[in-house]
Amino acid sequence: MITNIFIVSLCFINNAVIKNTPFIKNVNTQNINIQNYLSRENNILMDKSLTYNNINLKKIKTRTNIINNSYKYIACDYDNNEKCFAYCPDNEESCKIIMKKSNLDKIKNIFFIVIWFILSARYNIANKQRLNMLNLPWLQSVGSLGSGSLIALFFWKSKIRKPPKLNIDAIKTYIPISFFHSIGHITAVLSVSAGAVSFTQIVKAAEPLFTCGFNWILLGDKITLPIGVSLIPIILGVSIASISELYFTWTSFIGAMISNVAFAGRNVASRLALDKPKGENITPENLFAILTIMSFIISIPLALIFEGHKFHSIWIQKTLSSKIILKKTFETGMYFYLYNEAAMIVLNNINPVSHAVINTLKRVVLLITCIFFFNTPLTRNGIIGSLIAISGSYMYSKAKKIKHKK
Repeated sequence: MITNIFIVSLCFINNAVIKNTPFIKNVNTQNINIQNYLSRENNILMDKSLTYNNINLKKIKTRTNIINNSYKYIACDYDNNEKCFAYCPDNEESCKIIMKKSNLDKIKNIFFIVIWFILSARYNIANKQRLNMLNLPWLQSVGSLGSGSLIALFFWKSKIRKPPKLNIDAIKTYIPISFFHSIGHITAVLSVSAGAVSFTQIVKAAEPLFTCGFNWILLGDKITLPIGVSLIPIILGVSIASISELYFTWTSFIGAMISNVAFAGRNVASRLALDKPKGENITPENLFAILTIMSFIISIPLALIFEGHKFHSIWIQKTLSSKIILKKTFETGMYFYLYNEAAMIVLNNINPVSHAVINTLKRVVLLITCIFFFNTPLTRNGIIGSLIAISGSYMYSKAKKIKHKK
């Protein structure tokens, strides 16, 4: 549990609590009566010594000033061509440059990419483990989305993030996106429950094929020659790997393919919703939180329809305690939610094409990790097909980059 808390802290280290705390912010910037402010805004009683949770307010103000004023971005040269992150204890003349802002941004991006990869690998491993404990993929998916919903609510309730404000029109905008998101997640879990994790990852490499097709049919995006050529190795590679897969099942294959279709539909629905009401405080992180909560609500009746009738018979056959199963379910949902948030943070800092290329690399890492962890053998044709399909995904990302430049 300590490890999980540490991972959560790493994922959201860029969301400084100090920056978002009304009390500290106003102490620095406004000449206000502190006692009245705390009583009104935080409903906290204070004594005459002006202490807040046994901490002297003057010390808090001093430490806050150090944090806010000592470290800042300054011009690296007289031409102001680039910013540098510097330590300035007194004034800008005494600043000590730590590093260029561009280098700092690269380090932050690499950090979150590593977190993204680690959490994604842990999710895929934990997902298969919990399905081995209790093979109810529909209900387990509800558990994952429910865990993510709790994490999102925790961030809003603890004021780590400003909660979004939605009206009825904004909610209607997110319903179709959430529906595709829930179906995409559920069918991916269904695929893993019926086959090997590595096989699901191979089939999931075909997602660009459906995204490209939906964009063409529904949005009128033209398929350029480079994009069309890149789709050929994807189809060929997935076909070769699927035919050669030792753990091939039609349930696993169809589940992964439906997941590809659903996530492609989610992407198209997101683009169609660009000019529709979205609400206030809709950051990338809050957007994913909204989709998770709404997907959780949508998934409940679906799980009851497909697995409600057999839940009792499977539950009484479990070989592990309920506490262990529920803990593993929560952890899996936490990994799923946080790795998607880490991916969104990365996407917010780089261009979408580079993000797609990194996502392709992540699939290679996941494939290799799952093969070694679960000791899942791949045939020679399976390895060849996987490499061809993943190479096609990379070519697709590069072709999209060329198209965007035009």
